[in-house]
Amino acid sequence: MNERSFAKISMGLALLLVTLTLGACSASRGTVSDARTFSGTSRECLARAMYFESNRSSEDGMLAVGTVVMNRVESRQFQNSVCGVVGAPRQFAQGVLSKPMKEGASRERALKVADALLAGKRHKGVDKKVMYFHTAGLKFPYKNMHYTVVAGGNAFYEKRGRKPTIPLAPIETASPVIMVADARPVSRATPNIVLASADQPEVVSEQRSVVASYAPAQEPATPAPVVARVEPEARPAAAAVQEAVAPARLPVLRTAMQAKPVYQPKPVVVASMMPLPPIRAAVAAPPARAPRNMTELIEATSHVNAGLGPIY
Repeated sequence: MNERSFAKISMGLALLLVTLTLGACSASRGTVSDARTFSGTSRECLARAMYFESNRSSEDGMLAVGTVVMNRVESRQFQNSVCGVVGAPRQFAQGVLSKPMKEGASRERALKVADALLAGKRHKGVDKKVMYFHTAGLKFPYKNMHYTVVAGGNAFYEKRGRKPTIPLAPIETASPVIMVADARPVSRATPNIVLASADQPEVVSEQRSVVASYAPAQEPATPAPVVARVEPEARPAAAAVQEAVAPARLPVLRTAMQAKPVYQPKPVVVASMMPLPPIRAAVAAPPARAPRNMTELIEATSHVNAGLGPIY
């Protein structure tokens, strides 16, 4: 075997391998066999699906089938074109893109509904998750078939399985919140109470000189009232800050009580108009003499003992 023969054989094997690979890819993605030979537009493909799959006399049934086709186009599980979805193998009626539409009125009705669908209209009972339908009246033992509406001789349903038709949003786990209690005691400001002093003022008695006068005594003048003066008390800085952040309070009226005047009686001197008694001159006592006899001696002695003085 020369080099040319070996090169030809290698090239043939490579072409065969590429052909098999492309065939497998097409089979796995659901290659549209009818869509390859169909040269119509999306409008005609959509009208054909509604014409052959629904009751041709019901626009509501056609609209429901067309809504399923549009849901598949917008989904990632199917082809991204109308003709690709309608021409997929074993999905719609056989020959859906090749058979002729013989009924003119039904064909025009299908084209009219197709225009509405391409403009954005959808069936109210077929939401975006509904992508399947079958002939109404049939029953299947599957539990994942959730029916939504029956229209145009077909029952439309949603498959609820493990794999949702619409990707779910990522679930975000909230981070735990850790709360730490503070064991430090809370300082409470002592209320500062200011009281007005009601003590009586001290009365200093003045030394007054007393002068005798013949004038009548005058009534004592009433002293002026004495008002106690309240001196502001020095407050600590912490109390001032506490009062600044505390809520507003009603002002406290601090009034000093008026001290009662102390009555001090004024001495009154009254001069007497009566004449003074005459001053008597002192009389000198007679000089003592000696007793002349025994009788005088005894009498003098008795007088002295009685405290009467000597006999003159």
